[in-house]
Amino acid sequence: MIKKDFLKTSAFRLITYLIFPILLSVTTAEVALRVAGYKPWQIENVDVAVEPKGNFFTKDSELGYKHLPGKFKVTLNGNYSFNATHLNNSLRITHPLNTYNQSSTKPEIWILGCSFTYGWSLNDNETYAWLLQAKLPQYEIVNFGVNGYGTLHSFIQFKEALKQGNKPKIAVIAYAGFHDRRNTLLRARRKQMAAWNKLGILLQPDARLDGKDNFTYTMTKLEYDEWPLMRVSALVNFLEVNYNQFEEGLYKSHDVSKAIIEEFNRLAEANGVKLVVAGINAGSAKMLEELSQEGIATVDISVNLKIPANNNLPHDLHPSAVANRQYADKLENFLQGTVLK
Repeated sequence: MIKKDFLKTSAFRLITYLIFPILLSVTTAEVALRVAGYKPWQIENVDVAVEPKGNFFTKDSELGYKHLPGKFKVTLNGNYSFNATHLNNSLRITHPLNTYNQSSTKPEIWILGCSFTYGWSLNDNETYAWLLQAKLPQYEIVNFGVNGYGTLHSFIQFKEALKQGNKPKIAVIAYAGFHDRRNTLLRARRKQMAAWNKLGILLQPDARLDGKDNFTYTMTKLEYDEWPLMRVSALVNFLEVNYNQFEEGLYKSHDVSKAIIEEFNRLAEANGVKLVVAGINAGSAKMLEELSQEGIATVDISVNLKIPANNNLPHDLHPSAVANRQYADKLENFLQGTVLK
């Protein structure tokens, strides 16, 4: 009898002094986070329709994926459309398709970047690469931009294009601070891509530092392992988001990006190509300052995307045609005043 009473008392104390306070704390934190606007994780509802092929990308062994060649009409959320044209080499056009001349001897300027450079949500003639082509008709502007690419993708594109015997006069890396997590393919990036993976499980390049100034990369499966209860608990999702930020610092994603650009610059110099790093968002300022101190040409072409005219909301959050005109103006002014002088 005494033993049973003891067990009952111990269980009561355990509930009272340990389990109950934990449950109370968790419940309080959950309520507080929801009041503050935090929510459980929800996979973004991606409503993208592509005509005529139903898809925009194809798998690639070096890059993970690239554009399909052809002309496409892309409709977002059922009510906003834009037209995009890709050459046989998968790159987006920068002037009318019927004006492409394979025997052209014009010096080339390559622009490498992500969806900002590609011009997602814009027609061909609204992208800043197209506008720059009109401003610099004596050069051939080549738009290497691809949705979802990071600086590592740009480096691989550059390296592979050089192997094919092509060589530009100038290579422009359109760098954004959010490329850092793409280059290391950490949880935050995998989480972001969970809703967009329309090709099944993809392989993506994944870089890590190998010493202070060097990096290595491998092809890694783009898979995301969500935490239990993330879809029902704001607290769990909040903790996971903060862990992801810690992971980004742990793997030194910014330093990885810097090492990639430094290697990019060495490869460019070895091939007689002038490298320019163009910061295309506000988060690029730190990188531009560090690279400038190393003698790498840099320019800030970013615009304030919080200004309604500079984005395509409510249809899409990417830079608008207005923003792209500013990108083109800033980049042309820099090139004309420095490397093309």
